[in-house]
This record gives sequence, structure tokens and C-alpha cells, in this order.
Amino acid sequence: MTKKYDSDERSLVQKYAQEIASSTAAIIGHNIIITDVDGKIIGASQSERIGQLHEASLEVARTGAASETTREQARQFRGTLPGVTFPIQNLNGRTVGTMALTGSPDEVRPFGLIVKKQIEILLRERELYVYSSSRESILQDLIHDLETFVPGVGNETMLQSRAIELGYDPSLFYIPIVVDLYQFGRYALEVRRECRDGDSGQVEMRILNIKKAVLAEMRGIFSHPRTVSSVSGNNRFVTLHAVKDADHAAPQHEKAALAQVVELSQNLLDRLEDYGLKAAIGIGSPAHSVAALSLSCQEARKALMLGKKFKQRPDVYCIADFRMEDVISTIDAPVRIRFIKGLTGNLRGKSDWPELEKTIRAWCESGFSLVETARRLHIHRNTLIYRLEKIRRLTGEDIHSFRTCFNLYFALLLGQYSGPAAKESAAPPAEE
Repeated sequence: MTKKYDSDERSLVQKYAQEIASSTAAIIGHNIIITDVDGKIIGASQSERIGQLHEASLEVARTGAASETTREQARQFRGTLPGVTFPIQNLNGRTVGTMALTGSPDEVRPFGLIVKKQIEILLRERELYVYSSSRESILQDLIHDLETFVPGVGNETMLQSRAIELGYDPSLFYIPIVVDLYQFGRYALEVRRECRDGDSGQVEMRILNIKKAVLAEMRGIFSHPRTVSSVSGNNRFVTLHAVKDADHAAPQHEKAALAQVVELSQNLLDRLEDYGLKAAIGIGSPAHSVAALSLSCQEARKALMLGKKFKQRPDVYCIADFRMEDVISTIDAPVRIRFIKGLTGNLRGKSDWPELEKTIRAWCESGFSLVETARRLHIHRNTLIYRLEKIRRLTGEDIHSFRTCFNLYFALLLGQYSGPAAKESAAPPAEE
């Protein structure tokens, strides 16, 4: 990474040297050159000097100290005219080149420090941008490698070392959060329609800036200094949220931490509303090691998939609330179909199947209470009794048996998972 970063620094100086030299010379009225650390001129207001050696810059680049060259001294150096020479330094204070103004030292000295500072400000802005872009790319690679890590196959020690370089703290436990922008393709299409006659580059930059804003909001909400957040491709974002010292972790503390993460995730959904965006969020289990974090990242994605499959609306989905659905997702399709047909086959062919399905679901979720089930369904108690009797008659099962009700409820979940996904809506359905 260091070699690439050094290369980026050199390329930045090379890329902007000529532009800086030309524009600055026009303002101050003195010729200017910019060299690399080897004294080679890479930018000059007199373009014929590019590629020549400026010998006076060698000592400045080596020592990091400015120097002045009189007319007499200039005769002793190759490619050197009278003037002042200053080092150009990067963010870390390392000399990456030099800048020289041509003229009498007394005349150009007042401009020298100002021009040096302006060059360094411009290059450091570019340097920060390159560093930020490189870091984001490295973060994305780390998240990907964490999600695809296979214990016993991958090198956990090496992966942990990479994670530590980017802020991961193995003494903490982490909860992964996956954010999926909801129907972002439609949002991007609307932006392109609004800017149909505009520059395509500006349109794409606007879309990119929205994603950057989402990432910034996520980092602002999940703000623990050891939390790691990144874009994860396909309009998704991942946060590895640092919680507390793993040595003192306990089940009740983990539940409290999960509850806090759910609350923070709801806050993020509210913030995204300000941008006209909606999202679904998946949350994994607390993890105390790289291997456990890998599995938990997969859980977060599974929670996102299951939540969207079963709820089909923007919301926060925690894997702890989808354990049964998680098991269902591992069952082979032929087994699911046989179970569904065996338990509810005689019900599904009836014209009032939607009502019977809602009745079974409400009956089970209400703890087999006639009063509560009727209230949930907004029907009279006698109507509920009629429906329950019909379900008993068609299935041949005792509707008051826990085992029967569990099997029927499980069959409904299997059917929901096996069936085609309903069209996703941007708003939750009205309560029944």
C-alpha cells in the first residue's frame, strides 16, 4: 500500500506541475519551474525547459531547506538560473519535489514562500482525495474478504491484521449492519430524467454524491471510533459496529447492544428520508472474532433477504427475529412443497383461502385466544369460530392442538418463502 501511495504522490506532482507553473507565472510575472526529487524539470512557464536538469534543486530536495542562487552561483550549476528554490512537501512533511522562481533573489524572495504554500495546498487537496479513494477501495476489499472468509481455509491471522490497520479492534465485539437502498435504480432513473438535457457526467456525479451522503450519514450515526463502514456494491453499505469489550460481554449486554443498533438503524432510515430515499437494513449477531464476524456478516445479509422476502417493505430486520425463516431457507424445495401440500393442500384450493390463511396466522400469533384473534382480524367471535371449524374440517386436525397449529403456521411460512415475491412497495401495508 505504501509503494502505491508514494507512486500516487509522484504522479500528482507530475500531473499538475505544468498547469501550476503556467498559471502561477502569469499572475506573479516571474518564470517558475517545478522539479521532481531528482531535479528533473516537470513543469515550467518556459515549456522548453521541461525535461532538463535543475541542479540547484538536488540539494534542496535532499535537505528539505530552501536555497538562493545568485548570478555567479548559477554559472556553476547545470540548467540553473538565478533565483530562489523551495522544497515541496506532502501531508507527511516528506519532500516530493521543488519549486524555483527565476530572478534576482531579493526580487523574487517575497513571492517564493507564497507560491510554495499555494502549490502544497493544491497538491495536498489532491493527495487527500487520492488517499480517501484508495482507503475506500481497501475497505471494500476488506468487507468482501470478511464476508467470504471460510474458517479453516482462509488465513484468519492475516485477515485480522488487515482489519486492524483499518480500525478493527479485536478486544471489542462487533455487530454487522447491511443497508440496502430501496429501489435505488428508480431513484437514479428519476435523476437522469430530471437532467435529461444536462451533462451525463454531472448526472452520474449527482448519483455518486448521494451514495457518499448515505455513507457519511451511516458513519455519523454508527460513530464509535473503532467502527468500520464502507460501500459494498449494488447500492449496499456495510457497517461493522464496535460495541464493547468482549471480555465483559454477557447475553443481557448483547441484547441491549442489539436493541441499540436497531434504534440507531431506525434513525438512519429517518435520515435517509430527508434525501428522498428508503432502505432495508439487515442486522447480524454480535461477533467476538474475525471468523465469527464473517458468519455474522452473512447473517446480516440473510436477515436483509428474509426481511424483504417476508415483510416486503423498507424496515430494520434483525437475524434474531428471523431464526425460523432462516431454517426455512435451508430446506430443499421438494421438501417444502410436500409439507405445504400435506398440511394446507385442502385449504389453498378454496375461494376463501386468503381469509383462512389470515385466520391461521392470527390464531397462532395471538396465543390461541378467541378474543385477541377476533380483535386482530376485526371480525365477530362467532365468525372466527366458524372459520376455525372450517379449518378443522378441511384439514382433519385439531385446531386447538399446539403441534397442529405449529405445523400449519410453519406451512404458511414455507409457502410465503416458496412463492413469488410480491411487488415491493415503498410504504408498509396497512394494518389489518
